[in-house]
Amino acid sequence: MMLFMKATVALILSLFFLIGGMACAQNVSYYGRDSGVNPAAFTLVMYSPSNETAYSGTMQLKFNITWTTFPRILGPEESLDGVYAYRIDDNPPVNIAPNQTASDRVYATPTSNFTINPSFSYLVNIANLTNGYHEIVITASLYVHGDSLYFSESTLPIVFSVQNPTPASEALSPSTLVAVVSLASVAILGMLIYFKRHKH
Repeated sequence: MMLFMKATVALILSLFFLIGGMACAQNVSYYGRDSGVNPAAFTLVMYSPSNETAYSGTMQLKFNITWTTFPRILGPEESLDGVYAYRIDDNPPVNIAPNQTASDRVYATPTSNFTINPSFSYLVNIANLTNGYHEIVITASLYVHGDSLYFSESTLPIVFSVQNPTPASEALSPSTLVAVVSLASVAILGMLIYFKRHKH
């Protein structure tokens, strides 16, 4: 009876922490093909960006992926590799590597270890993006034996807002500066002549 009560408490605490972690996430989504030639699937938990925040200068890109279906029987010379990228709007994709954490779970392949639950946390430069709404898409791919594509799936677009500060006035060019100084000199000279003539 005591063992059953301990197991129940442990289960309740696990659910509490799981739900608490999910509550902080903006987006929890499932992607994949569970049937066909190359069955594979993953769950993505997106923490940042959030569509409730306006970002300026840099934006934290933070998300977790958990592979729920992936090849588990590989030949003696085969490895399983995850390749990950993000793309903002129509810009080229940018490859990113997972951040290694103490909570990594791996599946041992014949020639390497495959991380089942990679996590990502990067600062992305968005200073060159126009103000307004933009979209970011995450792509997760599996390669067998290094170069043979097994599975690739892109997430639905995640919308975020950019609010970069309005750039300060452009610095005056040398030619503009000369023109301003000349104009000011003429104005001062004109005022001196005017006051001289009307002094009496």
